[in-house]
Amino acid sequence: MTNAVAINQPIKTPQMLFGSDNINDFGNRVQSCRMQGDSMQPTIEPCEVVAFVDCGGRALTAGIYFYTMDVFGRPCLFIKRIVPLAGGALRIISDNLHYETFILNADELKEIKIHGQVVASLTVRRFV
Repeated sequence: MTNAVAINQPIKTPQMLFGSDNINDFGNRVQSCRMQGDSMQPTIEPCEVVAFVDCGGRALTAGIYFYTMDVFGRPCLFIKRIVPLAGGALRIISDNLHYETFILNADELKEIKIHGQVVASLTVRRFV
């Protein structure tokens, strides 16, 4: 199963996610989406709300990123661990070991649009 997520509006009160100490670090640049799928388990569970910040469309450091990539001719949204490699390539990693790691070389990077770096996740439990 792949990760399918939908982008929501920016979170107006980031202190809900980060506490008052980190508000100035992210300001109102925090956006959220809900994790669908199990490819990032156990780090991020299905249905958790994931908060991400704009990273300028590039993964310059290793981390968890939110990105779009065409799969069978249609755009799909993903949350994956990305590790930049020499020569501009990216290693794409699912934390769930049932999914394979793959590498996008520099020529293939035009196929991916990075929306932001994941900075937090929250478990959401509905009672109604």
